[in-house]
Amino acid sequence: MHEQEEEDDNLPITRVELLTDQMHSKALPAEPFVLLLPARIRRYGFHNKKWSWLLEKHICEIEWNRDIFENHLVLPENKKDLIRALITVHAGKQNAIRTEFMAGKGEGLIVLLHGGPGTGKTLTAESVAELAKRPLYRVTCGDIGTEPQAVEEYLRSTDMQRNALVSVFLRVLEYYDGILILTTNRIGTFDEAFKSRIQLALHYPPLDAQDRKEVWRNFMQSLQKAGEVAEFSNIEEKLGKLSDYKMNGRQIRNTIDNARQLALYEGKTLAYSHIHKALQVVVDFESYVREVHEVDDEVRARDSGTR
Repeated sequence: MHEQEEEDDNLPITRVELLTDQMHSKALPAEPFVLLLPARIRRYGFHNKKWSWLLEKHICEIEWNRDIFENHLVLPENKKDLIRALITVHAGKQNAIRTEFMAGKGEGLIVLLHGGPGTGKTLTAESVAELAKRPLYRVTCGDIGTEPQAVEEYLRSTDMQRNALVSVFLRVLEYYDGILILTTNRIGTFDEAFKSRIQLALHYPPLDAQDRKEVWRNFMQSLQKAGEVAEFSNIEEKLGKLSDYKMNGRQIRNTIDNARQLALYEGKTLAYSHIHKALQVVVDFESYVREVHEVDDEVRARDSGTR
């Protein structure tokens, strides 16, 4: 009997025992347990909003890029300070002081960014997500319903008080406890019912010459850090001249992309001459649009009451 008991003590651990012990342990799993795990898991993509499979070997810690907010976002420092404070406190729940009497109400952070296209609204939202160390989930009018055009017309209804969809949206805003960033280039059509739900509203005016110079520099520095081959010194000397052209951030980015494609097609190193050629196309188009409307986009939007 004694020999039989020794043999029983040396029996291999069963799969059930191994799973139970490992699942309740906080230590890293041992090699035998790892072999029992699946090689892939389901993951959700925040960009394409679809489920897909992810191989286990590709799972890693998220590397948040705070540098985008600090060094690439062209925004007055006083506005950056306010955003930084609100996001840091809310994301960390540091000594949060609630002034709302109703439990669960007013615990979110709702920020409104308004201004013309290409002025930094989207980059602000993206950089805030990095700052808060939270994934950015984008929602557009097309995500609200199955018929985007019908939903957009529904949301634009002039009788906001009777619009059930907007009423629900306003109510949800009050009880949302996360960070919500709203962006619009049509602040003139905003209903006053939204205003009281907004904790912080920031206006993004058209980029001035100094802002444009900074945007040009940021894009070129990003290319340089990525190992792009270009005549960076020569382009740097021309930044003052480039900033004289009234363009928004998106137009500057597109101009650089077009210049890179042109240089690649010619089999040459990216130079100022490529940027100038791509830039001239943008200038010609803007001149034509201004000639058709007799005013630039910003003036036209202001005159129409949309911005």
